[in-house]
Amino acid sequence: MLNAVFTALALLFIAAMIFQILSIRAFFSTLAKNHKDLYHDMNEPRWRIQLADDSFKRGLKYIRSKSFRELGDSELESIYKKIKRTDYAAFGFAMMAVATLIFQAVSQG
Repeated sequence: MLNAVFTALALLFIAAMIFQILSIRAFFSTLAKNHKDLYHDMNEPRWRIQLADDSFKRGLKYIRSKSFRELGDSELESIYKKIKRTDYAAFGFAMMAVATLIFQAVSQG
């Protein structure tokens, strides 16, 4: 039973992370569409497999710092809220998965 719970939580964590990646891509796409100069000044950040990309890191810092609020773009604000919700969901699923593993180890110990 606990294996099934752990598996479900792990799959929910993966789904939350995929949704977060898609939300970050949507944020950058909206930034490129609605605020071309800023997007270009940020060296056109986008999500890539190569996570060492500096423009992606700067783009994430821009999102996390909430500097986009100065633009007054309600679409960016909406996407940011999705990103934050998936942050919390992924963290919650990961913590519940770890708690399930710990509970299983203790109960079988």
